[in-house]
Amino acid sequence: AYARTRALARTVFGDDRVYLERYLSPARHVEVQVLCDAHGNAVHLGTRDCSVQRRHQKLIEEGPAPALAATTIAALEAAAVRGATAVGYSGVGTFEFLVDEAERFYFMEINCRLQVEHPVTELITGVDLVHEQLHVAGGLPLRLRQGDVQVRGVAVECRVNAEDPDRDFAPTPGRLTVFRAPAGPFTRVDTHGHPGYRISPHYDSLLAKVVVWAPERELALSRMERALGEFDVDGVRTTIGFLRRVLDHPPFRKGRYATDVVERLLHPAGSVPVPPDADRSARRTR
Repeated sequence: AYARTRALARTVFGDDRVYLERYLSPARHVEVQVLCDAHGNAVHLGTRDCSVQRRHQKLIEEGPAPALAATTIAALEAAAVRGATAVGYSGVGTFEFLVDEAERFYFMEINCRLQVEHPVTELITGVDLVHEQLHVAGGLPLRLRQGDVQVRGVAVECRVNAEDPDRDFAPTPGRLTVFRAPAGPFTRVDTHGHPGYRISPHYDSLLAKVVVWAPERELALSRMERALGEFDVDGVRTTIGFLRRVLDHPPFRKGRYATDVVERLLHPAGSVPVPPDADRSARRTR
């Protein structure tokens, strides 16, 4: 594998230098949202767990990351702020980490942009990240200090994709004949879908983001179950049914799951073996 990687790198990039990373199995994908200005100020806005993934792309995100010690969360948040200030970062950004079973964490990457799951952070902090991003992009200093950021309750986001989970999440382009999104208190839906909308095969299959908030995690999961149950989509296959399976999965329910949770649901023990790299989440994710 080392020789093949070097050969490919030499061919594609003209540089065959490679580096090795620690292989973590199982691993959790935990990230920290930061907000920084051009004047050296930086704050974090808590953690999100993004371990529910298919093909290393996220399906469910929640914040704050569940079932982690308070000291681990504090250390993750401090590391993200320290990293952002060390490089003079400005704007919103996400520091992404892998966390092992002993709650040791390892830096994976930083996403230097607003991410799909940013509503999770907005709901648990009350901070409008788009507004703040525009504010600091204009050269103004942060309006927030760390003491102003309070994480309250739990938020969960599910990505409703036009994909078929029974065919390895293959895209299902087509025309929406029915599209009715959930509503109600503590529920946010971001979508461009509507009856008659034609989903193109050329772009991302994300159809809607459903986000709920509650004072505690069990109630948040119940609200998400209700929201997904209210969705009415026809014309294409979606991930809604599979998302409900994940919500019912005992390890997920307990907040003790890793990046292999989707593979284990699709291929239970005794059916199709889990590929050896199924939980190798140290690849780029959205």
